[in-house]
Amino acid sequence: MNYFEASDPDLTNLVKQEDNEEALTLLISRHSGIYADMVKRYGSKSLSINEIYDIMNEKDYVIYKAALEYDESKAKFSTHVGNKAKYLCLSKKTASKRNNRTLPFDSIEYAEESNCLHPDEKCQIGESFLSIIKMINNHQDKRVKIIFQERYFGGEKGKLKTWKNISEQIGLSAQGCINIHDRTLKEFQKQIKINA
Repeated sequence: MNYFEASDPDLTNLVKQEDNEEALTLLISRHSGIYADMVKRYGSKSLSINEIYDIMNEKDYVIYKAALEYDESKAKFSTHVGNKAKYLCLSKKTASKRNNRTLPFDSIEYAEESNCLHPDEKCQIGESFLSIIKMINNHQDKRVKIIFQERYFGGEKGKLKTWKNISEQIGLSAQGCINIHDRTLKEFQKQIKINA
């Protein structure tokens, strides 16, 4: 059989039935471009360089899996491969958002002490974040620290703690806590603009 003249469905059948390496190599050669284009389109604006690198390193395996799952009646093989690359990027993006919701520390004190995280850590603290932590710790209204600590570090599994729970802890209404929080944020914004 002349593999170069074989259609994509024929090649995918060879991969499915015989685990044919020549057929797979040819499919990878034919469809690496569409894979790379889809990664560029769906990953370049939302994924880090390392995440894109990881997805590109998975190219041969993804095309192999695409060949095993391919159904000629549903789409062309190039479309099937493009969709696999697209969904891989979107899944990685969703996972990144989920992972970035939590901070690499669990209290305001630890954030301030960690002025410079170890280079191996995934997250690096920005200067403006550290300046906000210092402003919270030095605020004259001691309720500010409790409100921010509980709101952003007191929830479970990276979720924000509810205003109702915070208000019960402080002895204010939920709206009272929100008012202090929002007023303090405006103060911080002014201070950051002045210092910038």
